[in-house]
Amino acid sequence: MHVMIVKFVDAAKIRNTIDTNFSSGCTHAEYPYIPLGEMWIDKYQKDEKDLYVALLKFERSLRGKSFRLIREKAKKTFTVPKGAKVKVIKTVRKGKYTIEYVDGGTVRKTLDPYFDTGGHDLVYSYIPKNHVWIDVKSDPKELKYTLIHEIDERERMDKGLSYDDAHDFAIAAERMARRKDGVADFQRG
Repeated sequence: MHVMIVKFVDAAKIRNTIDTNFSSGCTHAEYPYIPLGEMWIDKYQKDEKDLYVALLKFERSLRGKSFRLIREKAKKTFTVPKGAKVKVIKTVRKGKYTIEYVDGGTVRKTLDPYFDTGGHDLVYSYIPKNHVWIDVKSDPKELKYTLIHEIDERERMDKGLSYDDAHDFAIAAERMARRKDGVADFQRG
């Protein structure tokens, strides 16, 4: 593998200007705007650099395999589920949902190395029914938009939409909220 330059970036700024769907630990292969030979990691997850670099090497060793298979193998390779304890920072109720603000680092270490920004029970089998998890290991200003995204996506999936379609609508809802709050300046519309 070629030498990879790791850069710690302002993920909130990227989500507000270039790509609302940006997630940590990514390269040019996932996001063409990242220069070749670079990996971008959210500055709030600097302490997880070794995990992201190891995942990249792992993915490259399984080149050509489906992401579903890679993810399942990564869970077995990189997590320690025995006695798994996800660190919950805060819990609130929102309608029928229990919102848990979690330390995403503990989720990545114990359950799923690919957990990023947030999720809910209709996508992640390890999240309890009607629960939404929001990763607090990101810019605190991002938590509101992650919650908007996850609730919108979950509600659409609950009504029968596929994950991919629900995700697209949730990105649109998140972008509208960012624009409404005046934090977004999307370069491509």
